[in-house]
Amino acid sequence: MKLSGERILAASRQSIWELFNDPQRLSRLIPGCEKLEQLSSNEFTGTINVGIAAVKGTYTGRLKLDEIRPPAHYKMSVEGRGKQGFMRGAGTLDLAPHDGNADRTVIRYAGDIQIGGTLVQVGQRVVESAAKMMLGQFFAAAEAELKAEAAGAVARQGFLINLWRNMLAVLRALFSRRS
Repeated sequence: MKLSGERILAASRQSIWELFNDPQRLSRLIPGCEKLEQLSSNEFTGTINVGIAAVKGTYTGRLKLDEIRPPAHYKMSVEGRGKQGFMRGAGTLDLAPHDGNADRTVIRYAGDIQIGGTLVQVGQRVVESAAKMMLGQFFAAAEAELKAEAAGAVARQGFLINLWRNMLAVLRALFSRRS
């Protein structure tokens, strides 16, 4: 399954780079993340609890970063396993100023993920839809975290809050296209 896209956030590349490379802050953004620990400067381990259709469970895994070029790019390799199946993949993350504005950043991501076990029985369309929803929640949480940071506060995070933020972002995008 291939995933790619882009998202624009109102923050500098450096702020977003720091957010995406801080395990404590990053763990608040990942839907279902129970634990995220840094093993080395470019390797992490974690636990995530996620449900896709009727297949729900806890997965443990590793994330390794390569081709690191702060604050613009890295390649990531992920591997996860749970009773319900496994997932492995690789992808890239690129950060660039949006339209030359240093306070707005376009985030481009692309990756390829393979799944196995019970997860395959759910169907690729359902898994792909769930992955896109989780990405939307992740970016909505990141946006809230960056806004709170700029105001000197801490953003409230949680599944329902981030689901709501993502739904609002989708609605704003739909209505802005009609204008």
